[in-house]
Amino acid sequence: MASFRFWNRGHFYRWYCFISCRKIAKTRGKPPMSHQSEIRKRIQTKRQSLTKQQQTNYSAQICQQIVNSGVLDNAGHIAFYLPVRGEADPTPLQLIDAYQDKHFYLPILSEHKENHLAFARYDENTQMVLNRFRIPEPDVATASLLHDPSQLDVVIAPLVGVDSRGNRIGMGGGFYDRTFAFKKDENSSPLLIGFAYDFQLIEPQTPQDWDVAVDQIALQSQYLSTDDL
Repeated sequence: MASFRFWNRGHFYRWYCFISCRKIAKTRGKPPMSHQSEIRKRIQTKRQSLTKQQQTNYSAQICQQIVNSGVLDNAGHIAFYLPVRGEADPTPLQLIDAYQDKHFYLPILSEHKENHLAFARYDENTQMVLNRFRIPEPDVATASLLHDPSQLDVVIAPLVGVDSRGNRIGMGGGFYDRTFAFKKDENSSPLLIGFAYDFQLIEPQTPQDWDVAVDQIALQSQYLSTDDL
Protein backbone atom coordinates (compact mmCIF):
# COMPACT_ATOMS: atom_id res chain seq x y z
CA MET A 1 0.00 0.00 0.00
CA ALA A 2 2.83 2.37 0.89
CA SER A 3 4.57 1.81 -2.44
CA PHE A 4 1.28 2.47 -4.26
CA ARG A 5 0.90 5.83 -2.52
CA PHE A 6 4.49 6.75 -3.39
CA TRP A 7 3.94 5.89 -7.06
CA ASN A 8 0.73 7.95 -7.15
CA ARG A 9 2.45 11.05 -5.80
CA GLY A 10 5.37 10.71 -8.17
CA HIS A 11 3.08 10.19 -11.12
CA PHE A 12 1.04 13.27 -10.18
CA TYR A 13 4.20 15.37 -9.78
CA ARG A 14 5.49 14.42 -13.23
CA TRP A 15 2.06 15.11 -14.75
CA TYR A 16 1.89 18.52 -13.02
CA CYS A 17 5.35 19.51 -14.33
CA PHE A 18 4.41 18.42 -17.84
CA ILE A 19 1.23 20.52 -17.87
CA SER A 20 2.98 23.55 -16.32
CA CYS A 21 5.76 23.47 -18.89
CA ARG A 22 3.23 23.33 -21.71
CA LYS A 23 1.43 26.39 -20.34
CA ILE A 24 4.70 28.31 -20.03
CA ALA A 25 5.66 27.39 -23.59
CA LYS A 26 2.32 28.62 -24.90
CA THR A 27 2.58 32.02 -23.21
CA ARG A 28 6.32 32.58 -23.72
CA GLY A 29 7.02 35.36 -26.19
CA LYS A 30 3.57 36.94 -25.85
CA PRO A 31 3.80 40.50 -24.51
CA PRO A 32 1.54 41.32 -21.55
CA MET A 33 -1.61 43.25 -22.39
CA SER A 34 -1.05 46.96 -21.81
CA HIS A 35 -3.20 48.90 -19.37
CA GLN A 36 -4.88 50.80 -22.20
CA SER A 37 -5.54 47.54 -24.07
CA GLU A 38 -7.22 46.15 -20.97
CA ILE A 39 -9.39 49.27 -20.74
CA ARG A 40 -10.30 48.99 -24.43
CA LYS A 41 -11.25 45.35 -24.09
CA ARG A 42 -13.33 45.91 -20.95
CA ILE A 43 -15.25 48.92 -22.29
CA GLN A 44 -15.77 47.52 -25.78
CA THR A 45 -17.21 44.34 -24.29
CA LYS A 46 -19.61 46.33 -22.12
CA ARG A 47 -20.52 48.66 -24.97
CA GLN A 48 -21.36 45.83 -27.33
CA SER A 49 -23.47 44.14 -24.66
CA LEU A 50 -25.94 47.06 -24.70
CA THR A 51 -29.27 46.44 -26.36
CA LYS A 52 -30.32 48.66 -29.26
CA GLN A 53 -32.90 50.29 -27.01
CA GLN A 54 -30.29 51.03 -24.36
CA GLN A 55 -27.97 52.54 -26.97
CA THR A 56 -30.81 54.74 -28.24
CA ASN A 57 -31.91 55.85 -24.77
CA TYR A 58 -28.40 56.52 -23.46
CA SER A 59 -27.40 58.38 -26.63
CA ALA A 60 -30.47 60.60 -26.33
CA GLN A 61 -29.45 61.46 -22.76
CA ILE A 62 -25.94 62.43 -23.92
CA CYS A 63 -27.35 64.54 -26.75
CA GLN A 64 -29.58 66.33 -24.24
CA GLN A 65 -26.53 67.17 -22.13
CA ILE A 66 -24.98 68.85 -25.18
CA VAL A 67 -28.20 70.76 -25.92
CA ASN A 68 -28.45 71.90 -22.30
CA SER A 69 -24.83 73.09 -22.31
CA GLY A 70 -25.52 75.53 -25.15
CA VAL A 71 -22.15 74.68 -26.69
CA LEU A 72 -23.64 74.31 -30.18
CA ASP A 73 -25.77 77.45 -30.11
CA ASN A 74 -23.22 79.64 -31.88
CA ALA A 75 -21.43 76.89 -33.80
CA GLY A 76 -21.90 76.87 -37.57
CA HIS A 77 -19.71 73.93 -38.60
CA ILE A 78 -20.04 70.79 -36.48
CA ALA A 79 -18.36 67.42 -37.01
CA PHE A 80 -19.66 64.22 -35.48
CA TYR A 81 -19.48 60.54 -36.40
CA LEU A 82 -21.62 57.55 -37.30
CA PRO A 83 -21.57 55.01 -34.45
CA VAL A 84 -20.19 51.51 -34.95
CA ARG A 85 -19.85 48.52 -32.63
CA GLY A 86 -22.11 49.89 -29.91
CA GLU A 87 -20.73 53.45 -29.78
CA ALA A 88 -22.93 56.21 -28.41
CA ASP A 89 -24.80 57.90 -31.26
CA PRO A 90 -24.55 61.71 -31.67
CA THR A 91 -26.48 61.90 -34.96
CA PRO A 92 -29.86 62.80 -33.35
CA LEU A 93 -28.36 66.26 -32.81
CA GLN A 94 -28.77 66.89 -36.53
CA LEU A 95 -32.55 66.48 -36.24
CA ILE A 96 -33.05 69.12 -33.55
CA ASP A 97 -35.05 72.08 -34.88
CA ALA A 98 -32.73 74.67 -33.35
CA TYR A 99 -29.79 73.21 -35.29
CA GLN A 100 -31.33 73.12 -38.76
CA ASP A 101 -29.25 76.07 -39.95
CA LYS A 102 -25.96 74.40 -39.01
CA HIS A 103 -23.59 72.43 -41.25
CA PHE A 104 -22.75 68.91 -40.08
CA TYR A 105 -19.70 66.94 -41.18
CA LEU A 106 -18.43 63.38 -40.96
CA PRO A 107 -14.77 62.32 -40.80
CA ILE A 108 -13.24 60.63 -43.82
CA LEU A 109 -9.79 59.14 -44.30
CA SER A 110 -7.68 61.85 -45.88
CA GLU A 111 -6.39 61.19 -49.39
CA HIS A 112 -3.71 63.86 -49.00
CA LYS A 113 -2.21 63.23 -45.54
CA GLU A 114 -1.53 59.68 -44.44
CA ASN A 115 -3.35 58.58 -41.27
CA HIS A 116 -5.15 61.93 -40.99
CA LEU A 117 -8.80 62.85 -41.26
CA ALA A 118 -10.60 65.26 -43.55
CA PHE A 119 -14.28 66.14 -43.12
CA ALA A 120 -17.21 66.00 -45.53
CA ARG A 121 -20.63 67.65 -45.38
CA TYR A 122 -23.33 65.23 -44.32
CA ASP A 123 -27.13 65.22 -44.63
CA GLU A 124 -29.86 62.74 -45.50
CA ASN A 125 -28.91 62.89 -49.20
CA THR A 126 -25.19 62.19 -48.78
CA GLN A 127 -23.91 59.20 -50.74
CA MET A 128 -21.94 56.85 -48.50
CA VAL A 129 -19.19 54.29 -49.08
CA LEU A 130 -17.22 51.97 -46.79
CA ASN A 131 -13.63 52.92 -46.05
CA ARG A 132 -10.83 50.41 -45.53
CA PHE A 133 -11.93 49.87 -41.93
CA ARG A 134 -15.46 49.03 -43.14
CA ILE A 135 -16.79 52.24 -41.59
CA PRO A 136 -19.32 54.28 -43.63
CA GLU A 137 -18.10 57.68 -44.81
CA PRO A 138 -19.26 60.20 -47.43
CA ASP A 139 -18.22 59.42 -50.99
CA VAL A 140 -15.41 61.84 -51.86
CA ALA A 141 -16.53 61.79 -55.49
CA THR A 142 -19.70 63.68 -54.62
CA ALA A 143 -19.17 65.14 -51.14
CA SER A 144 -18.28 68.72 -50.26
CA LEU A 145 -14.95 68.41 -48.45
CA LEU A 146 -13.33 70.45 -45.73
CA HIS A 147 -9.59 69.68 -45.62
CA ASP A 148 -8.62 72.18 -42.91
CA PRO A 149 -9.99 70.91 -39.56
CA SER A 150 -9.37 74.29 -37.93
CA GLN A 151 -12.34 75.61 -39.94
CA LEU A 152 -14.67 73.49 -37.81
CA ASP A 153 -16.24 75.07 -34.75
CA VAL A 154 -16.99 71.89 -32.81
CA VAL A 155 -15.91 68.26 -33.18
CA ILE A 156 -17.90 65.60 -31.36
CA ALA A 157 -15.35 62.82 -31.11
CA PRO A 158 -15.79 59.08 -30.59
CA LEU A 159 -13.73 57.38 -27.92
CA VAL A 160 -13.35 54.18 -25.94
CA GLY A 161 -12.48 55.78 -22.62
CA VAL A 162 -11.80 59.25 -21.25
CA ASP A 163 -10.71 60.60 -17.89
CA SER A 164 -12.02 63.75 -16.23
CA ARG A 165 -9.08 65.77 -17.60
CA GLY A 166 -10.06 64.93 -21.16
CA ASN A 167 -7.33 62.38 -21.79
CA ARG A 168 -8.90 60.14 -24.40
CA ILE A 169 -8.34 56.49 -25.26
CA GLY A 170 -9.42 55.78 -28.81
CA MET A 171 -9.11 52.72 -30.98
CA GLY A 172 -5.33 53.08 -31.16
CA GLY A 173 -5.00 54.39 -34.72
CA GLY A 174 -4.12 57.94 -33.67
CA PHE A 175 -6.20 59.58 -36.42
CA TYR A 176 -7.77 62.24 -34.18
CA ASP A 177 -4.46 62.94 -32.42
CA ARG A 178 -2.66 63.54 -35.73
CA THR A 179 -5.48 65.55 -37.25
CA PHE A 180 -5.82 67.91 -34.29
CA ALA A 181 -2.17 68.00 -33.21
CA PHE A 182 -2.13 71.75 -33.97
CA LYS A 183 -4.34 72.30 -30.91
CA LYS A 184 -1.41 71.40 -28.65
CA ASP A 185 0.43 74.51 -29.87
CA GLU A 186 -2.56 76.78 -30.37
CA ASN A 187 -5.59 77.35 -28.17
CA SER A 188 -7.81 77.43 -31.23
CA SER A 189 -10.86 75.95 -32.87
CA PRO A 190 -12.35 73.50 -33.02
CA LEU A 191 -13.70 72.68 -29.60
CA LEU A 192 -13.29 68.92 -29.06
CA ILE A 193 -16.10 67.18 -27.21
CA GLY A 194 -15.87 63.55 -26.12
CA PHE A 195 -19.22 61.77 -26.51
CA ALA A 196 -19.59 58.73 -24.27
CA TYR A 197 -21.67 56.56 -21.99
CA ASP A 198 -21.19 57.05 -18.25
CA PHE A 199 -19.20 53.82 -17.91
CA GLN A 200 -16.60 55.16 -20.37
CA LEU A 201 -15.39 57.72 -17.81
CA ILE A 202 -12.23 56.09 -16.48
CA GLU A 203 -9.50 56.59 -13.88
CA PRO A 204 -6.86 59.29 -14.51
CA GLN A 205 -4.51 58.48 -17.39
CA THR A 206 -0.94 59.55 -18.12
CA PRO A 207 -1.02 61.03 -21.63
CA GLN A 208 1.68 60.47 -24.23
CA ASP A 209 3.37 63.48 -25.84
CA TRP A 210 1.30 63.07 -29.00
CA ASP A 211 -2.09 62.68 -27.30
CA VAL A 212 -4.63 65.45 -27.86
CA ALA A 213 -7.15 65.79 -25.03
CA VAL A 214 -10.78 66.71 -25.55
CA ASP A 215 -11.92 70.06 -24.16
CA GLN A 216 -15.29 68.91 -22.86
CA ILE A 217 -17.02 65.60 -22.16
CA ALA A 218 -20.69 64.79 -22.70
CA LEU A 219 -21.97 61.84 -20.67
CA GLN A 220 -25.44 60.55 -19.88
CA SER A 221 -25.53 62.07 -16.41
CA GLN A 222 -23.24 65.11 -16.66
CA TYR A 223 -21.40 67.54 -18.91
CA LEU A 224 -17.78 68.21 -17.99
CA SER A 225 -15.48 71.03 -19.03
CA THR A 226 -11.84 70.13 -18.45
CA ASP A 227 -11.03 73.82 -17.89
CA ASP A 228 -13.07 73.69 -14.68
CA LEU A 229 -11.09 70.79 -13.20
